[in-house]
Amino acid sequence: MRKAKTAPNKKLAKTGYLARFSSYFFAHARLALLGVLILLVSGGAVYSSIIKREGFPPIQFPLGFVSGFYAANDKDVVDSQLAQPFYDAVSQIEGVDTVQTTSNANDFNGVVYFDESVTSEAGAQAIQEAIAGKLPAEAQVQVLSIDPSAYLNKYDMLLSVYAKNGASPEELQAVADGVAGALVSDDAVAAAESLSQINELANPQTGQIQKVQTSFNRVAFSENEKAVFYDSVLIGVNRTDDVDVIELSEAVTGYLAAYEIPNNNNDYQVVIGADFAESIKTQISSLESNLITGLIAVALVTLLLITWRASIITAIFMVTVMALTILVLYIVGYTLNTITLFALVLSLGLFVDDATIVVESIDAANSKKKKPKDIVREAISKIGAASFAGSFTTILVFLPLAFISGILGEFIRLMPITVIISLLSSLLLSLTLIPVLSKYLILRPHKISWITRMNPVSNLESWLAHRIGELPRLLKKNKKVGRPLSFFLFSLSILGLGAALTLAGQVPFNIFPASKDSDQIGVSLSFAPGDIAAAKQTSSEADAIIADELGALTRRVTYGSYSIVQPNARSADILIDLVPFNERDEKSPELIARLQTKLDAVLGDKAKIKVSQFDAGPPTDDYPFKVQVYDEDAEKAVQLAMQISDKINGAEITRASGGAAKITDVNEIKNTSVSRADGKRFVEVSASFDADDVSALLMSAQEYTENIFTDEYLRIQGFESAKITYDFGQESENADSFAALGLVFPIALLSMFVLLALQFRSFLQPLLIFMAIPFTFLGVFGGLNLTDNSLSFFVMVGLIGLIGIAVNNTILLTTYANQEREAGESPVDAISNAVTKRFRPLLATTTTTVVALLPLALADPFWEALAFTIIFGLISSTFFVLISFPYYYLVAEKIRAKVSFGLIVKRFKKSKK
Repeated sequence: MRKAKTAPNKKLAKTGYLARFSSYFFAHARLALLGVLILLVSGGAVYSSIIKREGFPPIQFPLGFVSGFYAANDKDVVDSQLAQPFYDAVSQIEGVDTVQTTSNANDFNGVVYFDESVTSEAGAQAIQEAIAGKLPAEAQVQVLSIDPSAYLNKYDMLLSVYAKNGASPEELQAVADGVAGALVSDDAVAAAESLSQINELANPQTGQIQKVQTSFNRVAFSENEKAVFYDSVLIGVNRTDDVDVIELSEAVTGYLAAYEIPNNNNDYQVVIGADFAESIKTQISSLESNLITGLIAVALVTLLLITWRASIITAIFMVTVMALTILVLYIVGYTLNTITLFALVLSLGLFVDDATIVVESIDAANSKKKKPKDIVREAISKIGAASFAGSFTTILVFLPLAFISGILGEFIRLMPITVIISLLSSLLLSLTLIPVLSKYLILRPHKISWITRMNPVSNLESWLAHRIGELPRLLKKNKKVGRPLSFFLFSLSILGLGAALTLAGQVPFNIFPASKDSDQIGVSLSFAPGDIAAAKQTSSEADAIIADELGALTRRVTYGSYSIVQPNARSADILIDLVPFNERDEKSPELIARLQTKLDAVLGDKAKIKVSQFDAGPPTDDYPFKVQVYDEDAEKAVQLAMQISDKINGAEITRASGGAAKITDVNEIKNTSVSRADGKRFVEVSASFDADDVSALLMSAQEYTENIFTDEYLRIQGFESAKITYDFGQESENADSFAALGLVFPIALLSMFVLLALQFRSFLQPLLIFMAIPFTFLGVFGGLNLTDNSLSFFVMVGLIGLIGIAVNNTILLTTYANQEREAGESPVDAISNAVTKRFRPLLATTTTTVVALLPLALADPFWEALAFTIIFGLISSTFFVLISFPYYYLVAEKIRAKVSFGLIVKRFKKSKK
């Protein structure tokens, strides 16, 4: 062995870069604490009053929507004179992927899909320029961008003006104009405009200009435990750049409280009709509550498993990591929103790993009665590399999520970015702040109190650590017991994996399932052909049913707030705000089913009605299964579409994993419109299912339909010119994003493997460390079954986070066992010592992660599946890591003894010579 010249040099040679890094801050503790104080003050200031707050971050839909009125009273005339010239104009725009149009007797709708490089606003502008002067002058055409983070695609807030004593649309409009004009004087308001319901239209046949009511609106509030509806006019409000939606809401609320309507004879009222601030406050409050609960729980677990001093260090560490993460988010231009806040809650379980490992290592080294600086150097030398590798393997797991394409990818992108920022912050502070705090709390002379000695949790942990750690050693002490026990515990993990695969087949598959409860539900009304008066009458009947069925559960009802246009003669959308789900017994799916049944029974002949739940995230389709029949011969296309409708309506289909479901609610095929995609005429059949696992059922329904309507069938039936396609709209977009996970996940694993191979100088040990991944499966799929959750996009995100935590556990055990081997221990003693010594940080990490995420899993239906994935998966993985993993390590050591990383490198160099 090479000898050092002096003792200091010998110590320096054995001290790694991470230990030297920590030692520097330890030696300059006061300066480091000053920096932490500045960081806490800065982060607190940014969090409390500077960083903007949002709900879910805005999502750009790369499409533009066009609606046009053309009173031709003939769908084919509208198609030839309006829709087709529209397609000819916009198809030439750079970046256009697909153009779809639907022409009715007096109007048409068009949707232009762009590639992801084009924003909806830019696309709408390009459409406006392309169609200028190329459509009939008599046509009233409106081009809209799609902004789901805005009401009516344009506004941050909607106000409703109504009269308790009744008023005409013109009277309401006059009052609304006055309110909007006055409101712009407020510093927080950039613009306010009343939305006219009466427009001047030209008759294309006579050219005569006439005033026509083209839209209507209503608002309702709970009065005497029942929704009371009023005719209303909307005012759209937009904020200035320097305020967020919560500040806008507070400013407008304050302004309206002081505003008086002139000559208020009809008892006019101005109220907030739709406001993102309400849901944002609820979301942020819920996540902040979970975050605080998680912080307290983590500190409490640390107190019970380590010491009260370690608990204080962990609490200060976590708050500091939060402050640094929020500060970095602000600096790079991100807001505090539902995604970033949830990522912080999720990160609790990730970065508490760093804190627990470092604190426990320093506390354990403290018993050796060395100098404080030597204790820190020794502790960081033992676990620094493992902590560094664990953090960066987790970063490599999350990093590909930031590059997922599509709407789902854009929706989730802030999560991996926030997690990565928090992990880097955590790694930095675990190597600097924790040693500094330890200098004053752990490493100062102190007596071990009788409370610490009598701590039943700590004593139980020590007893379990010794007992479980001794199990592999039975292979040396008592082979008659050790060998069958090792075979049993090794086989137990194999049996667990087999059980996991069985349970996986029983989990429904739905890329973006609806939450189990929601505070908002929507009613979509598609009216039978008629005028605006008929639509208003049908809506009034729907209002009465909503009031009767929901009663005191309704807080507010607003027409048109989630539409892209106001309610009109063709359709109306109603948003119902319910009392919070934790204040009512019935869940939203139950209310939806009851309301749907009653509306269909009373209004089924007047309108097509769909009651659905509002969830945060990408939009869902009420009729997800869609079949398109292309044929320029309209009669043949309709005939074939009707055959498809008849064949699939009520058909029983079988999922790939087993289990049957039915295709339901197939749309009635009517030749009342002309639909085209990229200029080609088609008729669409759409349907829903009687089950919730939509993603799995779409594949099965497509296979069922394809097996019936084969090329041979179409030839025999005389439909040779027809072409059948399957475009599921948003669900197809979701499927593309989900499929991207299948591409990025192997890349992440490969990157992790390369990092671990370099870290451990072994090709085998990274594979050994990866055993933590299949160890999670029993908990993941068992937990999903137990909690009645689907395999979804968010479950996959949870699984990715889970892998980062679980792999850290096997990295920790393997690193410690390797250090024991380098000290001369046998493989059996090395892994036994590793389990015994690392039992406490493994148990602490798992417990703190579970406790931190449990409140979120129980309190928020939207995040439930993701949180339970991590909770159950981590429990499963930790169990198998402690019980079965040591035997995998022993097998790997036997293989490594014959084929090592160094031996391969030597042979490679020899072959090069």
